[in-house]
Amino acid sequence: MTHTFQPRRSPLSWSAGPPQASKPLLSTDHARWAPTAARMFLVLSALVAGCAGDAPTAANTEAVIPADYPGAAGPTPTSACYVAMHDRGVDAACASCLCGRCETPAQACAGNAQCVAAASCALENGCTGRDCYCGGSLLCSVLPTGPCRDEYRAASGVTGWTRIQRVLSAGDPNNALVRAEAVAGCSGPADCGTQCSDEAADTCFFMNDEACQDRYCSVDTARELARAASAAAPATPVITRVRVNGTSRWTSGSTSPVVLAPGDRVVLEGTGFGAGPDVDFAKIMVGNSRVLETDLSMYEQRLNILDGPSAPAQVNYELPETHSTWDRDVVSWTPTRVTFEVPVHVGAGGPIVLQVQKRIGTMESLTLPGTPHSVVDAQTLRITDREFDFACDVVSELGPVRTSNAIPTTINNPMFSDLVARGEEIFWSYDYNIGLAHAFRDLDWTRILDGTATDPVRGGPADPRVLFGAIPTVRGEVPDAAMDDVYFDPYPMANPIPGFLAVLGRQKLEGNTRDTGFVGYRYAESQHPFNGNGEWIGFNCASCHGYRVSYQRGNDQITRVIPGLPNPNWSMKWTVLGEFEGVVGNEPGPHWAPGDGDIDKTSIAYHMPYGAGEHDMVRGSDEGSSTDNDYMFSPIAIPNVTNYMPIRRSLSHTESYVGFEGSYIHSEEPDGAMGSMDAVSLQALTAYMTTLREHDDDLRNVGLSRWLAHEGERDALVGAGVSEGQFVQRGWQDFPALSNRVAAGRATFETRCASCHSDGMGVNSNERMIRLDEVGRFFTPTIYQRHTQSIRATFLRDLYWVQHRGLLTDGHVRNLPELVHPDRCTSGTPLYDRYYTLHAPTPNMPNAGPDFPPDDRPGANPRGDVFRIPRYDGTTAEGRARNLFVERHRYFTTVPWDPAHYYWDYQAMRRDYGPNELGTNQPIGMPDAPHPWCAGSGAEVDDLVLYLLTL
Repeated sequence: MTHTFQPRRSPLSWSAGPPQASKPLLSTDHARWAPTAARMFLVLSALVAGCAGDAPTAANTEAVIPADYPGAAGPTPTSACYVAMHDRGVDAACASCLCGRCETPAQACAGNAQCVAAASCALENGCTGRDCYCGGSLLCSVLPTGPCRDEYRAASGVTGWTRIQRVLSAGDPNNALVRAEAVAGCSGPADCGTQCSDEAADTCFFMNDEACQDRYCSVDTARELARAASAAAPATPVITRVRVNGTSRWTSGSTSPVVLAPGDRVVLEGTGFGAGPDVDFAKIMVGNSRVLETDLSMYEQRLNILDGPSAPAQVNYELPETHSTWDRDVVSWTPTRVTFEVPVHVGAGGPIVLQVQKRIGTMESLTLPGTPHSVVDAQTLRITDREFDFACDVVSELGPVRTSNAIPTTINNPMFSDLVARGEEIFWSYDYNIGLAHAFRDLDWTRILDGTATDPVRGGPADPRVLFGAIPTVRGEVPDAAMDDVYFDPYPMANPIPGFLAVLGRQKLEGNTRDTGFVGYRYAESQHPFNGNGEWIGFNCASCHGYRVSYQRGNDQITRVIPGLPNPNWSMKWTVLGEFEGVVGNEPGPHWAPGDGDIDKTSIAYHMPYGAGEHDMVRGSDEGSSTDNDYMFSPIAIPNVTNYMPIRRSLSHTESYVGFEGSYIHSEEPDGAMGSMDAVSLQALTAYMTTLREHDDDLRNVGLSRWLAHEGERDALVGAGVSEGQFVQRGWQDFPALSNRVAAGRATFETRCASCHSDGMGVNSNERMIRLDEVGRFFTPTIYQRHTQSIRATFLRDLYWVQHRGLLTDGHVRNLPELVHPDRCTSGTPLYDRYYTLHAPTPNMPNAGPDFPPDDRPGANPRGDVFRIPRYDGTTAEGRARNLFVERHRYFTTVPWDPAHYYWDYQAMRRDYGPNELGTNQPIGMPDAPHPWCAGSGAEVDDLVLYLLTL
């Protein structure tokens, strides 16, 4: 069967048309595309967690880049500042050319203690050179009296001013004193404040330096005063009347549902509504559809292949012109009256619920202490035109959740089934332009999926089912759209990769997709820039957000791939099954390990935790993109998106990311997809996402039944004669003894967890952003978490299944009991030591629980134990390249008891993280344990876990 889509125009909610006249194409470095596992995985994440929240109104947040702003233009290889940063010249010692900052001693000295001491002494005393060594002595050759005499001797390796002067004159960048002097002599305005390209350049680029936000953005004082005034008047919202298209349809005490259709204008009257989504953190749900708080703009995409200094590195960037828009649904908002239009994608009936959290303050910047941390609006972050008015906002601290009474509705949306059908095909059948992107970077998916690629670590054929969890397509286990040919007219996302051999060099805007035999991996037609018309394999949401489960319900045996659940067997191993560009080559090291070198990323990519990706590892470190390899090991767990619609802040984004809906409005460079989705397709995909929770009741009941059996408590709490099928059909609430235990667990949850994980919309998250030094992380924070300097409180759903991919944002926690057990949060306990200290691998790890993948999968490290990467024989070129790549990461170390591996040193990371990664003046100080919030006692754990399994 072949399905053909024709564009549907909703007069209510979208507009699309020819782009405005564009400015000349940019030739400097742009946001770069990197089809890596993590980027791709976030096709998942984008589908999943590519969401975040809502963008502030432009009227209050616009900011114009001053003409003389350092960094108003992106770096070009010819500028002195670029050379200072990337070629490790030491005259300027710039930590960030764009932001005009000199390096700190820790950054410049790359861990050399003598260098740090000399630089610190010179800075403290305000001296350089002779003044630091000789001081005021007239007999310096025999009696130097400078404040840094001893430090300069130690750093230079010589004594006497004449010898020290020769060392400095030689300018060897590897000499500790030369580097120290560069830091001491660096002046931000003079040395690092210059623009990194000439005044005529058209580009502005924030993504490659988090600190630029703090320097560029300024706090909107009027808006913050309005937020403070609203926060001073907390109130629980109460809806007393609902008007639809001017007619009263519901008042307090009514029991009849309000009949709604897309485009209806709804007025809520009552009290305590607050000041709206831009002043407060507010949102409205109609059933399982969120009322859009922000206008969405889909910007034109380009890919830099032939022109510019970064060519042919395929740098993806955005222009200020839009190709499609999706207007906000909120019309007006006062404390007593809210007007909105019913979203086009609203589906099954469900209540109208209004929720408000007051913005009770701003999160203090880690890089500029004493000032609020600001971020550039994520909708526009990848636009590179310096004339563009970038909006900024602070990262707001949020108060407690206050939720209105629920107003029953009946939905009349004749378009919904068509929207869902199209969205289902976008989820399961489209390749998000990944196939051509990967083919252009020399990845052969055909060999990978037919099993003829070679496993570069174990040798022999690489089985895609074993190495990265590819699930065979079976009719009945997946929708027909996952197996049938689907013709998209047009494709949901215009591909910015040019088709040079086609008429006028145009890329295909429509085409057929077909099954490869594996869930989520699809052939799609496109125009290769140099090879012409063809079809290539890419992957989509279902590859990462599809979990094959089997269970009984009543007398039925059910097997299906659940869309939205993270695939616990997905991994980044596919990146090393061939000649994928960026995996093996020569590239510069980070500033703490400078110098070019041959590297091979196979070892880390192969041993990346299952169920997780990495945003910026596979790209080269010097390609000029926002996701260049940064030598920070930052796995990110695939999120569960079965109930994603109420979310405004996505993963580690602030509300400017606009929830799920915002995940496809920009180039998906770190997320995988190539291009930005048009509004009609995005509305269809959003409609489909509202249906993904349909299996949640079964999933929760299956999980509870199996967990009780594993713990030996099933007979006592449920009954010996009750089968899994009967339990799932009846539901856990039908068993009084179990319900009592769950109630006890809920009481613990409300005491220990609810401050972050409670709301009125069923997502078990109030979307707070928790600063990095408070929440911590086992692996280093991701690019997004560094960007916001915080991690959002995650949403909790289907935790029995989610725990199989690992828990917390990096997936390092083994299971629910260990997540909440107080011993994990308490240093010195056996559980803490097993997780967070260096030791030999633990033999005979305890059983994690039912349905968990085995600990001995290829390249797997058992969760809850030391994390290690193989250390290769340094006598071979391949071994040296693999070792060098690992050694350039700051927190992998060697240990005396195991010379064959590098170990992740969590204690070093939490102690030292900050100056090298964020540019802070000193380490930020992470907590003893990541997510340091656990149950109050071991006695609370079992019941708390039972309650968590019901969420």
